[in-house]
Amino acid sequence: MKRTLLLLVWLLVICYSSFSQSSPTTTTGAKITIQLDFESAKAITRLLTKTTTTDTELNQVAKLYGNQQLIDKVTSYDKTGTEAVFKQTLRELIETGTVKGNDPFDWKAVKTNLVAVQHLISEIEAKGSFPDDVRSCILPYCPPTSQVTARACFLVGGGALGFTIGHDATFNVALQKIGDDYEGLVYLVAHELYHTIQQVGQRSRKKEPLGGDPPKPVANAYMLLTNLWSEGTATLVGDFTTIKNPKSLATQQQSEYQRNRQRSRQNFVLFESLLYSAYHDSTANPNQLYNIGFTVAFDQTAYYTGYRMAKEIEAHKGKAVLAALINQSPIEFCRVYIQLYQEHPDKINIKFSSATEAIIAKMQPWINKM
Repeated sequence: MKRTLLLLVWLLVICYSSFSQSSPTTTTGAKITIQLDFESAKAITRLLTKTTTTDTELNQVAKLYGNQQLIDKVTSYDKTGTEAVFKQTLRELIETGTVKGNDPFDWKAVKTNLVAVQHLISEIEAKGSFPDDVRSCILPYCPPTSQVTARACFLVGGGALGFTIGHDATFNVALQKIGDDYEGLVYLVAHELYHTIQQVGQRSRKKEPLGGDPPKPVANAYMLLTNLWSEGTATLVGDFTTIKNPKSLATQQQSEYQRNRQRSRQNFVLFESLLYSAYHDSTANPNQLYNIGFTVAFDQTAYYTGYRMAKEIEAHKGKAVLAALINQSPIEFCRVYIQLYQEHPDKINIKFSSATEAIIAKMQPWINKM
């Protein structure tokens, strides 16, 4: 979920049935333009209503932007997920009704959820308010200087719920995993597109020259602190717990929030242990540390450590403070939280250990260099 933004300009003459561009919304100076791309999802779902297909059709569908993203993603974790296999297995499903053997693009799941996917796309297009619904989540947490254009590319297929590939401002989401959960999709896209806004803000920061690579302890700790801030605040921006009548996706997400809420203290201790290892253990593998805190292997526990911190900052200092952090060093997120519980010792009952506070203090000289 770490990305570099290249602002995209799209022709306005493209038919809405495959691609829609929302008008930008401006709030106190912030300008967030969200583009919706249904082309790949529609192409696959159309093919799955047929019983035969041609090489020409399969070639055209495989070359669509979103499906090229999907092929790249599947190949990253399954080397059989090539373009040739994309077309071969898709043809097999269309013409026989199933895929025998390896199904790296998970076409069988797409077919099973085909009606729900078609219903969700129709609902998004009929309402016409999806970009505005996403922006309503995002804008309160944006600084007035935010100027961002980003695209939500809707796909079907693959094992990932959402992902990014490359350096453009596109977030891909697999609709077969959403069901007909319109509101859940809004919050998912809000979370992911907020990362684009964070990346734009981080790129705009003026930094002092490093004069070489930072020391390994500093680089490893900074990686964890950056993810703590970015994922924690994005989890608050797309806060699934605010959905009153959750459907499939939102229900699953709310369960994860609840599990992590019940072990908030343990989550903090786990993150502090990871940070201590990153800073003090020269043999520590930063990828392994990241995987413990920020992947589904352990319910993304560090997301919810950052979320809890962001909730406290919002409650005591307001959304504007979180918005301002977009243009500041991620180290500031922890400094603000430490200052907060020092100012309100009776109101905030989860605090960092003295060892963690010491690491944050040692990171301060790097605040304008990384």
